[in-house]
Amino acid sequence: MSNTDQPDEQPLPTPAPAPSAVASPDEVTIRRAPKFGVFIVGGAVLGFLATLVVVALTMNLGGQRDQTSFGSLVGYFSLWGVTIGAFVGAVVAVVFDRVYARRSARLTAERVEVELPPETVDGELDEHGDQRP
Repeated sequence: MSNTDQPDEQPLPTPAPAPSAVASPDEVTIRRAPKFGVFIVGGAVLGFLATLVVVALTMNLGGQRDQTSFGSLVGYFSLWGVTIGAFVGAVVAVVFDRVYARRSARLTAERVEVELPPETVDGELDEHGDQRP
């Protein structure tokens, strides 16, 4: 009989250890929440646009031509318009947050923590540089 007729005898690989999982129940709250930054910036932009419209409509109401330009009036009054608009946007976001908080739901969720076993490879070097058997 020749050596080619017999199958090579190689050691079977050892199966990898299974990961360990620990499950624990947790109570969670599910609700919608507004993005405050979007409301504040949106309110500031709307405040600027409202200032622009108000200054454009009221610039020549007195019948006399003032020495101030349109740009300087918009610049000055936009300080107030942007500030008030941002404040109103923040108040609207807080109101939405309170409304959504009332509609929240409490549920029980299962938290699963999976701990993977450390992988070892034949011939791998450990931390000190020694070769593992």
